Amino acid sequence: MSKKTGYLHQQLKLFYLSDQRNLPCPYHYHDFDKITIFLQGNVTYDIEGISYVLQPYDIVVVSAGQMHRPIISDSVIYERIIAYIAPSFVDSCRQRGCDLSVIFQHMASPILRQSQEMGNVFGATCRLRQAFSQPKENNELLQETIFLEFMILLSQAVQHCHVGFVKTSRQNEKIQTAINYINAHLSTPLSIQALAEHLYISPDYLMHLFKSETGCSVAQYITTKRLMLARSLMEQGKPLTTVCYDSGFKNYSTFYRAWKHFYHTSPKQGTTPIMDDPVRE
Repeated sequence: MSKKTGYLHQQLKLFYLSDQRNLPCPYHYHDFDKITIFLQGNVTYDIEGISYVLQPYDIVVVSAGQMHRPIISDSVIYERIIAYIAPSFVDSCRQRGCDLSVIFQHMASPILRQSQEMGNVFGATCRLRQAFSQPKENNELLQETIFLEFMILLSQAVQHCHVGFVKTSRQNEKIQTAINYINAHLSTPLSIQALAEHLYISPDYLMHLFKSETGCSVAQYITTKRLMLARSLMEQGKPLTTVCYDSGFKNYSTFYRAWKHFYHTSPKQGTTPIMDDPVRE
């Protein structure tokens, strides 16, 4: 059962994890963006039903609301650096003339592979890894400073096409068609029956296939994506009633209950969730 994890109450939170995992990591999602720098291990990463085989120093970009999970193939060391990134962090950088949003938008693949042209990015990655090996006392600021440099250099590499995109190793075309259709029609009525007819399959088979490939139900996926859209519209300053209907909810009470369940606040309060333990992902 997929669930929302890793609540964030600050602009940026960094984790360094190196362990041997025997238990599977379930599908899950966040209401903030996430960057994972894969350092070593035998890992395939699933993002919304598409699988990617990772190589050391690959950069995994997961946008808010995307279902994802790592699949660890054996008990070798799985080492990675994870960054939880709030929208306010990206906004503050944009206001200072650095647009980091290009990292999360319009990319050919969510897995970036560092090439020779990305020498500065690779150097920042190595220094960030080294920073986590230093004594913890007074080291948090250094880690965050190097990570900001890493993000600035990465955004420049993306803008100038000096980055490789990892191709998929496996995907289900029916599910990808369904996901693309849902994301293109979030503001309009969506039903499992209509979606199944669009795919020329039965509703029961669609629900079974979608759950097995993405880790969540069709209804849960649609609600999550609509809430992501609603938050974006709210950040643009639109009235809550407009946000409700423009993000595809039938009425305000349905929108209110979904928002309250997802963010643990009312729509008027915005998004102020509580921080819990980091996810071992």
